Amino acid sequence: MFHRIVVCILLGTGILACSQAEEKISEELQEKVLALHDNLMPKTEEVVSLQAQLDSFSTGKDSVHVNKLKKALAKSDQAMMDWMHQFSMDSLGKMEVKSKIEYLGKQFNKLKELQQLTDSTLNAAKAYRP
Repeated sequence: MFHRIVVCILLGTGILACSQAEEKISEELQEKVLALHDNLMPKTEEVVSLQAQLDSFSTGKDSVHVNKLKKALAKSDQAMMDWMHQFSMDSLGKMEVKSKIEYLGKQFNKLKELQQLTDSTLNAAKAYRP
């Protein structure tokens, strides 16, 4: 009987420890997602600014190249808007920890891809010299 009680206590402690570890992972992922979002927001503003700057060159000698740059910038901006519209902080509170970890992991990966798209697009647009 005593043996069963000890086993139950140990199992309960182990489950609690796993739950706490998963919750910590969830919190860390959430912080990473929000930090990456916060890093991308100023870049999104820069994307919009560069689009406006390129407008004045869209009918010049480099119009084909400029319009490609503008389309790439618009794609980057739209991708960020799409991500922000589909991401839901409110739904995180309603999820179980494992689902939350999976969701946040996917969101982090999407933002990393978005960061690469934004950075490469910004670098190409900044490199343009009329």
